[in-house]
Amino acid sequence: MQLAELFTTCEQLQQAGKVDEALHTYKTWLDASNDPNRFMGWFNYGSLLQSTGNTPAAEGAYRQCLALQARFPQALINLGLTLEKLGKRDEAMQQWASLVSQRYLQDAPPSDMITMALNHIGRVQEELKQYDLAEQALEQSLAIDPKQTPALQHWIHIRQKSCAWPVYKPLPNISQNAMLMATSPLAMLALTDDPVQQLLTAFAFVERTYSFKEEFLSQGRQYNHARKRIGFVSGDLCVHAVGLLLAELIEGIDRTKNEVVAYDFSPEDGTAHRARLKNAFDHIRPIHSLTDRQVAEQVLEDEIDVLIDLHGLSSGARPGIFALHPAPKQGTYLGFIGTTGMPWFDFVIADKYALPQELATYFTETPLYVEGSFIPLTRDETPVREATRSEFGLSDGAFVMAAFGNVYKITPEMFATWMELLKEIPRAILWIIDDNPTTTANLKAHAVTANADLNRIQFTPRTTHIEYKAKLGLADVFLDTFPYNCGSTTNDVVQAGVPIVTMSGRTLVSRMGGSILQATGKSADLIATSYSDYIAKIKALAQVGGATINFYPFRNNVWKFPFNG
Repeated sequence: MQLAELFTTCEQLQQAGKVDEALHTYKTWLDASNDPNRFMGWFNYGSLLQSTGNTPAAEGAYRQCLALQARFPQALINLGLTLEKLGKRDEAMQQWASLVSQRYLQDAPPSDMITMALNHIGRVQEELKQYDLAEQALEQSLAIDPKQTPALQHWIHIRQKSCAWPVYKPLPNISQNAMLMATSPLAMLALTDDPVQQLLTAFAFVERTYSFKEEFLSQGRQYNHARKRIGFVSGDLCVHAVGLLLAELIEGIDRTKNEVVAYDFSPEDGTAHRARLKNAFDHIRPIHSLTDRQVAEQVLEDEIDVLIDLHGLSSGARPGIFALHPAPKQGTYLGFIGTTGMPWFDFVIADKYALPQELATYFTETPLYVEGSFIPLTRDETPVREATRSEFGLSDGAFVMAAFGNVYKITPEMFATWMELLKEIPRAILWIIDDNPTTTANLKAHAVTANADLNRIQFTPRTTHIEYKAKLGLADVFLDTFPYNCGSTTNDVVQAGVPIVTMSGRTLVSRMGGSILQATGKSADLIATSYSDYIAKIKALAQVGGATINFYPFRNNVWKFPFNG
């Protein structure tokens, strides 16, 4: 059998669903052939093995390919991916780096292979929080091809996460407008309080990312169930920022009027919280291995009245399910604190403080208001470990300002405000997360530029949730970020009884903290509307030495779904 005939035969077998027979055909041919181009057979064999999940065998096939053709770029790319899947990330990056190193040879690999290798290096280094190396890899890639919107999108968010300011650093042959248009919706939540810009960013992202053909599978369906059937679609029903807020909320839905179903593709993390979440639903439909259409068909079969997405534009989203309209009413909630720009959502769950009518203009979804805060306020009865400030190198006489939110939410303006607080309050200490070496080094450099005393900025590593809660109780005040307020973290701060000063603006995400404080009835002295107001409120707390606030009892969320048909 000639090589071309081998490829045709195996392709026909695959299309007929005979994958095992195709694999056997490849292996039989490879064991017997002396064809000078059999490296291509090894590559195709490896690709098929990789697609079936047999990663170790795929690695072996790619190595056989490279033994015959050491510089075959596609094999170097795929071998790196298999090594990464096997947990050998350093070896994976070595394969991609070897491909990049060939770019200056006379018979260099195609430029798209080089940029692909650099993008994979950048992606893995980003996952390792080696943000400086990730940024360098993506800059090299963009220098070769400036038109790579996904690479530019990642580069922008990496600079956010490393607090490298300004985020929009000039790059060759890339305009500021191109950077603006490439910014991800998540990154934009933390970059601006302009609701128009957030809406445009969502639209641009949806247009370039999703090409679903919209269908209306549930058109004309109206159910008359004794209890309204509500479906939640999520991959975060586990120990995740979203999942941690959901258990009490789902448990609290009135079961005399509603039946609750989870369409679940979350990881099985083996935790008690995961078990609690699964038990909170009336029915669990595992959808990990189902296509979007199969999920939509299951929703139709279940006759779901209202289907709620818990991802929006966040990582892991499966919008293809909702593009098929398997339920008469569809909405989004909690996973992404902004408009999605997706045409298949009818509503967004919010509250009247977080999304007043004048700001709803900038949402493609209609607000569905709940009473209290749209962010669930949970109670955690787990005992908090007794801790002392000395354990963490903090003085008992200091006014401790904790800032434990995600570092990408810190903006130059917010950090400058914190530096001003250190000047205005002589005994203040800024207690901040040491997320990774690159970000910490950049924040220290920004502090030096602001003439701040580095001895008054205490960096603390990420720890277990128990240790984190112990730390929270030692703070005099918690510093919220703006324009992207803390969400799940604010709930933890409220539980700890520590005052949190937040700043409310013109976007849903910038009114999250205020929404929670409004629900606790403690809003008057803790919600600022400007940076100067933010400073004044924290100075007022410092003058009384900080305080433990009893936030409870608070009004719990009241869940109602007022749909007529």
